[in-house]
Amino acid sequence: MAPERTRAILKVLQRGREEKLAGSIMKIFGASSLEECSATYEMVGKAERASLDEAVERLAANAGAAFLLGVENEERR
Repeated sequence: MAPERTRAILKVLQRGREEKLAGSIMKIFGASSLEECSATYEMVGKAERASLDEAVERLAANAGAAFLLGVENEERR
């Protein structure tokens, strides 16, 4: 998955959608907030980012259609 997709997923989650998914993603990052996830994502190196991309994509694949549409719209911005 591309970094742009991970960023889009984090932005859509910050808008308050998919609370269960947000909690799972915060666990992956070891963060207490989605804002902290975003900050961590921007600070890690390329190898760590690729690993996070993969984990986030795996979780997001099971999200609802409305959420995924929101992610696609965010990616186009």
